[in-house]
Amino acid sequence: MIDKRIFFYLFSILLIISAGIFLNIFGLNLGVDLKGGHIIEIRSNLTNIEEILKKHNIRVDEVLYTKNSIILKSTKIDKERLMNTILQFDKNAEIVSEEEISSSLSRELVRKSYLAIILVLLGIGAYISIVFRGEKKIIPGYLFGLVVILTLAHDVLGSLAIFILLSHFLKYSLDTLIIVAFLVIAGFSVHDTIVVFDRIRENLRKEGKLSKELFEKSIRQTLRRSINTSLTTILSIFPFIFFLPKLQPFLLTLIIGIIIGTYSSICLATPLVYDLTKK
Repeated sequence: MIDKRIFFYLFSILLIISAGIFLNIFGLNLGVDLKGGHIIEIRSNLTNIEEILKKHNIRVDEVLYTKNSIILKSTKIDKERLMNTILQFDKNAEIVSEEEISSSLSRELVRKSYLAIILVLLGIGAYISIVFRGEKKIIPGYLFGLVVILTLAHDVLGSLAIFILLSHFLKYSLDTLIIVAFLVIAGFSVHDTIVVFDRIRENLRKEGKLSKELFEKSIRQTLRRSINTSLTTILSIFPFIFFLPKLQPFLLTLIIGIIIGTYSSICLATPLVYDLTKK
C-alpha cells in the first residue's frame, strides 16, 4: 500500500476535484427544507397520489407516505387546486397540517448544516489528537488528528461528488437527511481509521522506531477486519434500498460513503502519516 501511495493520492485528488466540477456543471438539487417551500400533510388512504397529481399537471417535489397520511413537499403549490383534485378520488381527504418554510430560514439551515459538518470534522480531529498523543513523541498526536481531518473531508467531498451525479440522473434532492448521512459517514470512516492508527501505535511501542515495514505491517493486520466490517454493514443496508424506496437517497449515500471511507482509511490515512513522519 505504501509503495502505491502516489496513485492513491492522485485518485483522491481527482475525486475531490470532481466534486467541484460536478457542482458547477450539474448544481445541487436542494430539497424543500433547504431552499424553502410548502410541506402539507393530508389524511388520505390514496396510494397512487403521484400518478393523480401528474395526470392533473400538479407538480410536487417529494411525496412521503405515512400510516394514515400523505406528506407533500413543494417549492410552490396551489393548495386549493391540490385539495380539489385529491377530493375527486378520496372524499374524506383533509389537510392535517401545513407548514411554510421561508427562503431566509432555509438559508440559515444550509449555513448551520455546513457549520455542523465542519465542527464535527474539527471535533473528531481534536479528539484523535488527544487520544493518540504518543508516549515516545515519535508521532505527535496532532499529526494523527490532522490526517483524520483531511481524510474525513476527503470522504465527505467524495461522497458529495457521487451524490451530485445521483441527484442529476436519478432526481434526488439534497435535504437534511442527506446531511445526516454525511455526518454518519464521517463517524463510520473515523472508526476504521482509528483501528489502523491504534495498530501503528502498538507496533511502534514494540519496535521503537518508524519504518516503511511498520506501516505496511499495520495495514496488513487490520485490512481484513476493515473490509469485513464495511462489507457486512453494506450488506445489511442494501436490502432496505428496495424495501424503503423513500430512503433510497439516504441509504445509497451511506453505502457510497462507507466504501470511500474504507478506501481512505487503508489507502490514504496511513500513507499520509508515513509521508508526514518520514525523515
